[in-house]
Amino acid sequence: MAISFRPMREYMQKNHISYYYLGNEGIDARTLHRIRHDLPVTTTTLNAVCRIMHCQPGELIEYIEEKPDA
Repeated sequence: MAISFRPMREYMQKNHISYYYLGNEGIDARTLHRIRHDLPVTTTTLNAVCRIMHCQPGELIEYIEEKPDA
């Protein structure tokens, strides 16, 4: 895993935003599943989430460097 949505989950908790709310605002349930499990989403999806949550993409994702197998 290289990209994590942990910052988004923390932002949601801090700002009392639920996945239910995001779903009601038009984010598909499959996309929410992908976010919960740190799977890839499109920049179009990031744009929609930023619009709904009034934030910047950097507040939603972080890069975690993968360590090479020894």
